[in-house]
Amino acid sequence: MAIVEIDGSGRLYIPSDVRRRVPWRRFKIEVEADRIVLIPVKPAVDKYYGLVAPPKYTSPEEIDDAAKAETEKLFRKDIR
Repeated sequence: MAIVEIDGSGRLYIPSDVRRRVPWRRFKIEVEADRIVLIPVKPAVDKYYGLVAPPKYTSPEEIDDAAKAETEKLFRKDIR
């Protein structure tokens, strides 16, 4: 447990050893009775993490190869 003070401007210094233990940098602040509670504000993108599949192609060459293969499929259908 660390002891901290609020300065005259209302700033609260959180010691580096405490800051290193949490990955967040933005917080909502709530007052509950005689406590100040910091609630992490996670980036909006976090709620979407994992909703889509990983990328199918990882290089420009793979994208080119896939485009060629799809184009050939379309031409074959037109020729028949």
